[in-house]
Amino acid sequence: MKSNFLPSVARQLTACAATLLIAATTVAAQTEHVIYAFKGGNDGSYPTAGLISDAHGNLYGTTTGSNFGGGTIFQLTKPTGGAWTETVLHTFTGGTTDGRAPEAGLIFDRAGNLYGTTAYGGTSNLGIVFELTPPASGSGPWTETILYNFQSFGRYSNGSVGGGLIFKGKTLYGTTLWGGLHNDGNVYALAPNSSNVWNLKALYSFDGGADGLEPNYACDALVLDKSGNLYGVTAFGGVNGAGNVFEMTPPSAPGGAWTETVLYSFGASSTDGNVPVTGVIFDANGNLYGTTNAGGNFGNGTVYELSPHAAAGGAWTESVIYSFTGGTDGDTPWGNLTLDKSGNLYGTTLTGGVYKLAPPSGSGSWTETTLYHFPGASNDGVEPQAGVLVDPSGNLYGTTSQGGATSNGTVYVIHP
Repeated sequence: MKSNFLPSVARQLTACAATLLIAATTVAAQTEHVIYAFKGGNDGSYPTAGLISDAHGNLYGTTTGSNFGGGTIFQLTKPTGGAWTETVLHTFTGGTTDGRAPEAGLIFDRAGNLYGTTAYGGTSNLGIVFELTPPASGSGPWTETILYNFQSFGRYSNGSVGGGLIFKGKTLYGTTLWGGLHNDGNVYALAPNSSNVWNLKALYSFDGGADGLEPNYACDALVLDKSGNLYGVTAFGGVNGAGNVFEMTPPSAPGGAWTETVLYSFGASSTDGNVPVTGVIFDANGNLYGTTNAGGNFGNGTVYELSPHAAAGGAWTESVIYSFTGGTDGDTPWGNLTLDKSGNLYGTTLTGGVYKLAPPSGSGSWTETTLYHFPGASNDGVEPQAGVLVDPSGNLYGTTSQGGATSNGTVYVIHP
C-alpha cells in the first residue's frame, strides 16, 4: 500500500534504542554565490538532484523542467576567469520515445558517457534508463540512447520511478520507488548482452512489511562495498513502520538469488530518527551514515551512524549523531551526505541550508556548523533538495530547486 507522506514544505519532486549525541550548533560566515540561475526556458528549471564533476572541474546535473516540460541534462563549464557557462546536453521531450523528469543524479563511466534515469516518459510512461554519449570531435551535440523502458505498472512489473544508478563492471544497479512483485519497489540490475541489448533483472521486490517499502525515496543511488554487497534505505515499512537500512548480498553461486537483510529499523525509540528518505554512504572504517527526514530529539530529522557488527551475523549499532533543532540549523534534511578526507560530513536541509558535522575527538560528540542559510532573497536559491559536491580545494557545489533571479532554481558554490 502506497504511503501518502509528503514533507512539510512544497517540493518539486514527484516521488524520488539510539544514543543521542548533540553538540552546540554554530553558524560560520561563509562566502556563497550563485554561479548559475536557471531561466526556465531552453536552459531548464527546478534542479532537484546533486552535481557531478569531470577531471577538468566542469559540473553536470539535471533539471526536472524545461521549455518542453521534460527536463534537461546540463553542463557548467568552469571558467578561467569570468562567469560559468551553461550548455544543455540533452532536452527530454517525454512521450513514448524519450524520458521526462530526470529527478535523480548522473554518473560517468570510464569513457566519459553519462547515465541516469527519468521518473516518467518512455513506452509505458514509467521512466527510462538512458546513456548520453559525448561527440567524437569534442564539440557538438551529445547522443542519447535509451537503455531500458520501465514496464507496465502493477503486479510483476519491473518497477517505476527510477532512482540513481551505480556501476560495477558493466552492470548498472538501481532501485525503483514502486513496482515489483508487490508494487512496493525493487532493486534491479541492468546489463548488456552479447548483442549490446540491455536486460533488466529484478534482484529483490519489497513487500511493504518488515523488509520496508519505497526504497531510496529521494532518488539517491545505492552504495557498494568491496565484497559486492549493496546498501540502501526504505522510507517506510520495517518493524516500526518508520523505514529501514538494508543490505543486498549477491548469490554464492551463479544464477542464485540475492538476499535482503535489514540492518536497522527506525522508530525504535522516541529520540530515534524516522523516514530515511536519502541513501547511505561509507567511511573508511565501514561505518554507514545517512539522514532521516523526521524524528530525533526535536522531531526535525537526524543524521545517524550505523556501525558494522563485530562478528558475522551480529547486529549493527545505530547512533543518532545529530538531531536538528529546527532553529538556525534548519530541519528536514533531504539531500545525501558527503564525506571529506578529514571525516567531516556535509549535507543540506530543506528549510535551512548547508551544514557541516565535524567528528568528535576521542569520546566526545559531533559538532554541527551551519555553513550557509539560504535567506530566500530574490537572487538567492531556496530549498536545496540535494547534497553538495566537495572539490579538492574544499569548495562546496550544490543546487537549489527554487529561487534565483527568475525563481527557477540555481547552482551555487560555498567557499571555505
